[in-house]
Amino acid sequence: MDLPSFRLFPYSCRYCAFWETVDFDDKTPREHAEETKREWFTKVAKHFGNCGFIAYLDGKPMGFAQYAPAKYFQSFTKYDDLVLSGDAIFLVCLYIPKREQWRKGIGTQIFQRVSSDLKSRGYKAIEAFARTVDAPSDNIPDWYTGPLEFFIKMGFKVLNQHNQVALVRKELI
Repeated sequence: MDLPSFRLFPYSCRYCAFWETVDFDDKTPREHAEETKREWFTKVAKHFGNCGFIAYLDGKPMGFAQYAPAKYFQSFTKYDDLVLSGDAIFLVCLYIPKREQWRKGIGTQIFQRVSSDLKSRGYKAIEAFARTVDAPSDNIPDWYTGPLEFFIKMGFKVLNQHNQVALVRKELI
């Protein structure tokens, strides 16, 4: 990830450190969340390499993806019932913040870019959490995970499901 472009992250993504730390919640000051995320990207880029993409439309950031091996995401300790495979890279975020941009192919293009990046680096699979309900709810907000329908369209298979969240996997062969 090109860290100077960090300022171009979609606004909500810049201040979300949900996956990077177990201490993040709605009361976390934005400055602390942004610093946590910046430190996370610096560390992960050093050890893993590229771990995110920003999608642009007419020069403006429209979407964001973040991914890495699960060991880099502290919040996985909260999900004992959804166990990740050790051989997959976890896609924690593929987010299009503006709803009017949903279903316009931006998410597909971001996913194809992530997939191509991981294939070129020799990774065999991607896993992600997917929302099993049609619309975001108070329990599963839209920033937390994408809809299962999207992941199925991208070729993912459901590995496990708990409440309104499914663990999905796509082989990159």
